[in-house]
This record gives sequence, C-alpha cells and structure tokens, in this order.
Amino acid sequence: MKNLLRFTLMVVLLTLVSLPAHAQTDFVGVVRVESAFARALPAFDAEPLASVFDDERLEVISRNLDGSWFEVRRPGRFNTLGWVFEGIMDWDFQPELLPLGDFTTGVVGPYPLTQSTDDAIYVNEGAYLREQPLRRARMIMELPALITIPVLGRNQDGSWVFVNYLGQQGWMIAFAGRPIPNWLEIPMPPNLPPLETPPVVTIPVELQQAQIDRLRAFIHERYALAAGLETFWWRVFRGEIMPCAAPPEIVDYPYGEADVRELPELGRYAPEVAQAVAYLNRAREPLLHCGIVGPEVTIAARNAAINARVVFDATLERLQILEEEVVQVRR
Repeated sequence: MKNLLRFTLMVVLLTLVSLPAHAQTDFVGVVRVESAFARALPAFDAEPLASVFDDERLEVISRNLDGSWFEVRRPGRFNTLGWVFEGIMDWDFQPELLPLGDFTTGVVGPYPLTQSTDDAIYVNEGAYLREQPLRRARMIMELPALITIPVLGRNQDGSWVFVNYLGQQGWMIAFAGRPIPNWLEIPMPPNLPPLETPPVVTIPVELQQAQIDRLRAFIHERYALAAGLETFWWRVFRGEIMPCAAPPEIVDYPYGEADVRELPELGRYAPEVAQAVAYLNRAREPLLHCGIVGPEVTIAARNAAINARVVFDATLERLQILEEEVVQVRR
C-alpha cells in the first residue's frame, strides 16, 4: 500500500514538473449577460447547442483564430458546450496560452492554416501587417487591437513576428503585442532582411521630458473619459436609465514634425493614441441620438470604450518605461 501511495505521489510530482513554465491552467470566465447561446462553431450564425446564463462559471478550453470566441464547458464536465463570444464573459487570463481549437471558421485571406500552431500573440493595440519585418515595408492591412493570433515565425531579434490573421499573413512589430515568453524557440524563416539600424540623434533631455509630460497629460484626461463611458454603457446594458449627454467630440493629439524630432518615439505613440481617440468617439456616438438603444449597440459602445482604455494604458506604460530607461538615465 505504501509503495502504491509513493508511486502515485511520484506520478503527480512528475506531471507538475512537466508543465511548461508559462503554462496557465485557470482558464475560467463568468457569464455577464442574462443568457446566451453556446454554438457549434465560433460564429454568430452557427447552430446553437446550449444556453449559458448570468453568473455562470465556465471553463475555457480553446480559442478561435482571432481570440474573439472561446470553446467552453461547465466545471468538472468532460463534454464541451460549444463556442461563446468572449464579450459575454468576464475573464482574466492570457488567451494566447489557450490551444487553437478552430482554424477554419472566419478565414477570409488567401493563406488558411492547415494545422494548429504552438505560439500566439495577444495584440494590445492596433498594428500594421507588413510584407517584411521592416517599418518601410509595404503595408498589407491594419490589425485591430485586443485580438489573439497565431505566430508562425520571428525575425533575428524577435522585434517582429510573422503572424496569420484570418488567413492573411505578414509581419507585425512585436511591441504592439504582449511579450512571448519563449520567443527564442519560434523558428526564423529563411532570407530575412538585415535588422534595421535607425540613426542615433542626441536630443536635449529637457525637450524629451516636456514632450512626455504633454502626451501623458493628454492621455490621462481622455483615459478618465474612456473609463466613464465604459461604466455608463455597462449600466445601460444592465437596464438602468441614464442621462443622454454626449461629451464633445474628441480630437486627435496635436503634434508635428518638430515634436517627433524632439521625441522620436512620438512617431509610434501618437498613432496609438489616435486609434484610442477613434474608439472613444465610437463610444460616444450613440449618445448623439437619444432614445432606446438595443443590447448590441450598448455592447459595441462599451467595447469601444474598453479598447480606448486598454490602448491608453499600454501607451502610458511605454511612456513610463521611456522616462525611466532613457530620459532619467541621461540626467
């Protein structure tokens, strides 16, 4: 009996040791709508298989091609319920660590995946898909924020990743996504161009700090608006009657070539902020037409406010890193 117990413990320990260092097992979400369908495929027009209800906990076992749908089951069950849209649940995990459970539904590009991939990246902010891992390379399309997409390769230093978005393939700059822990294990395609070496320009640190402070102040004001609209639309979705008072139209961050010369990183950050501003204007747009709004409108408006907040968060974090690692060090 003791030998059997010792063997069982050994099996358990070996199993735990064999898990990857970045593995995550608590893929759980809580339904936050009154009811919704779990469907046979990750698509709104797919056959409904089961119903899920408000406050129900669900285990997530896989994701679809862009991470917008999760395959779920009830806790402790082996049979799956089907696919649910991720926006109907509250969840707090890294979807890029989920296995790819469907790689055919929703494909629109000329390069559909033929098998699952080991690696994926969560896109924190909008990014461009390019033909080569170079900033000057031709743009194929713009990628939306808050998606999870398969990674097929990387460049020499991992600053670019080769991805597949719904059948469209190309290179995405890596800083637009969440860091990939095992990026060194991702294969490199042949015939990669040399790494870009931008020219080094010395800029007075006081000018850099002033540019950082100005952009940060702009973001903080609009971040508060995004958080307010997120709460507003959630309360509307839950059935509360709210005042119809649209905030003024949000304008883009004002900057020019002289500002970019003083803070070259502004050339990356300002387009991110512009995308967040666009999300904010989408979140305020339904308020321009007072009256009864349907659930799909409130969900879309709330998602737009969330997207704006997430992009603002990412940009503020990069500003903080820039200030700590570049500006303050030079002082």
